[in-house]
Amino acid sequence: MHKLNKSQLKVGKIIEPKGFPSGHIVTVEKCSLESFIDGKKKKRWPCWTVRTGAPRPLHKYLIVDLGKDGIILWKKSKLKFAPKGAKLWVERSGLEEMENITGSGPKSYIYSMLVYILDPKSKSPSKFYCIERLRNDRIFRYEGFLIG
Repeated sequence: MHKLNKSQLKVGKIIEPKGFPSGHIVTVEKCSLESFIDGKKKKRWPCWTVRTGAPRPLHKYLIVDLGKDGIILWKKSKLKFAPKGAKLWVERSGLEEMENITGSGPKSYIYSMLVYILDPKSKSPSKFYCIERLRNDRIFRYEGFLIG
């Protein structure tokens, strides 16, 4: 998959990751994670929401910069559960707060998040699955792809 440069990720910027529809960045969120490992807010990262002209489910996707773990593009998934053989990514699972710092939409979300590595036998995992549950019981499911 095409590598994406972080300098390209600004509100209003049009991007087109290989294999995904062209879209423009509409918001930037700041995320922090209280890991299930020890409950401390140890992880922080930015997230960009991209809107496209494509039909659902590719009308929107997320790009997340996990620092040393890479840049992951998340799209909605039809999978209800992580596939057999997936491995829980404990360091990236926990209670997350996502704060919208630009654009329109809700100011903040707080939710529980489980992230799985779909290709755990790979030296450099590049496929992921995530399930999030908000406080209002709304559930989101995503498939992720390493793009940078």
